[in-house]
Amino acid sequence: MHSPIVSLLGPKDRLGWFIRYAILALGVIGTVFAHDVITDNAFHGDAARYIGGMVMIGLPLYAVATGIMADMGRLRVQLIKANETDQMTGLLQRPHFIRHTERKLQQTGTLLMLDIDGLGQINAKHDHHAGDLCLMALAIRLREVTRETDVVGRIDGATIAVYLPGTPLDAGRAVAERLAQGIQVTTGKTLFEVTVSVGVALADGDTPLAKLMQQAEAALLRAKARGRAQVMMSDGQLAA
Repeated sequence: MHSPIVSLLGPKDRLGWFIRYAILALGVIGTVFAHDVITDNAFHGDAARYIGGMVMIGLPLYAVATGIMADMGRLRVQLIKANETDQMTGLLQRPHFIRHTERKLQQTGTLLMLDIDGLGQINAKHDHHAGDLCLMALAIRLREVTRETDVVGRIDGATIAVYLPGTPLDAGRAVAERLAQGIQVTTGKTLFEVTVSVGVALADGDTPLAKLMQQAEAALLRAKARGRAQVMMSDGQLAA
């Protein structure tokens, strides 16, 4: 559910558009009528004069109104995006990840569950700011290796989910292995590298998302138990 501001800035229904243009038309008619009356205190009802005046006044107003509505539309998109995304990483929050992914589950794909290895140790060695930098760096890395059609969300803490619609298991595993290789993070004058463990589950078009997430999370736990930078499949196989 969107906020009242979002709904006000971007009504998609026909009534909303009708009200906008009705207000614009009334404003033009009222301006022409006022001009006529102010000129000689009389309303002449000269159709040709009114049509000409409405065109002269209406076209600029229409252009301005169109520009304002376009700006409102862009603002509406920005407000919706801000409402759906995690402030730190810019990734979708869990409920919105689930909603966007469920729309695409009718086709097969691959679900990845990622977690940064040793994040607690990183926070203890440096500070929590270093852990936040790791998450932000991983979010940037995810934008580099995913497509616009993929869905990426921060599920909980340092756990991130990626759904790759239409991606076969081998291709999804290749993406997981690229992510597991790690990322470099700089905090102050310190440069260090962090690795990522990944659990992989195949979406067959029938399995509910909740079950797929459970499978990928279980695979992620097995990957983390084996050490750093590991990729495990939901069927218990270790990626080559």
